[in-house]
Amino acid sequence: MKAHKQLATVAAAGVMAVAAAATTTSAVADSFTLRIAAGHPAAPLASVNQLQKTFVPNVTKRVAAETEHKVRFIEGYGGTIANLFEVLESTQKGLVDIGAMCSCFEPTKLFVHNLNYFNPFISGDPKIMGPTTRQIHKEFDYFYKVFTDNYNQTYIANGAFDDYGLGTKFPWTKMEELKGVKIGAAGPNLPWLDFAGAAKVQTNLNEVYNALQSGVFSGVVIFPAPYFGFKFGEVAKYYTTMGWGSVVAYPVTVNNDTWAKLPDSVKKIITEETAVYNVAVEDEGVAKFTSALENLKKQGVTVRDLGDEEPWVQEKAAEYEAQGVPGKATFKRLMELSIANGAKPVHKYTIN
Repeated sequence: MKAHKQLATVAAAGVMAVAAAATTTSAVADSFTLRIAAGHPAAPLASVNQLQKTFVPNVTKRVAAETEHKVRFIEGYGGTIANLFEVLESTQKGLVDIGAMCSCFEPTKLFVHNLNYFNPFISGDPKIMGPTTRQIHKEFDYFYKVFTDNYNQTYIANGAFDDYGLGTKFPWTKMEELKGVKIGAAGPNLPWLDFAGAAKVQTNLNEVYNALQSGVFSGVVIFPAPYFGFKFGEVAKYYTTMGWGSVVAYPVTVNNDTWAKLPDSVKKIITEETAVYNVAVEDEGVAKFTSALENLKKQGVTVRDLGDEEPWVQEKAAEYEAQGVPGKATFKRLMELSIANGAKPVHKYTIN
């Protein structure tokens, strides 16, 4: 009888061990489905295009090859999951796991991430402004805290756009010719038009073509790659390179609840691939800046360069200070690092 009890105990222990092993194996070999979204379509915009071409396939392949897990992405670009003005909130709520959003459309909530818009004319090179601005973000942690403290997200990536210019439906050579003309821009770059006396209209890439065609406005502030990619040159035949500069303004974030559920091995790969993504965005920006200008010419667009214009930064530095963050120190450091990294600013600001 005693032997039977011992055998039963051993058998029960064996079943429990097998069950425990099965549970452990299941936990180790989890599969994760991640919804990744952006309000812009992929192909015309490097920040979204490189999510589709680089980030998503790289993470998927590496997780499968280097861990016991699998990751599957549900990709929703062009507003198919969340539109331009919903990505931040959708990621906050967990409707989106990884969100790519333009801070230009969150002028209040992501005000601080519009830093480069408030410091124009430093450099049009995304290979300079991308690394420089990300270094600024590391030195001043409020760029990260705005997401973690307020929106249940972790800031993981942000590649730089190429240099901004101005597309118009009419030829012009002097800034006074823009006085009173309705010109569209994303929002934080609207003040760039103040010195010209233009009538400012807030807009976004998804509506520019129709707005230009119908006469809602007669010009738009935009860099050349999407100007060509969205075919704006079909309705606005003049493009002027203005030297306003490259900006880092498309943060990619991950919902904190999603992030907490991912194994460290998967997090490590995602983090490593965000660095690859940043470089890919900036490489595309550099390549497309020149090719887009050439393609615009082939499309029949007249392309010219403006030259130097006076910038403005003091007011925005003060607005950062008013929000309780060191705006003056940030702006000074941005200029200092940009020059150290190879920028040759049209104007070297003195922040009072």
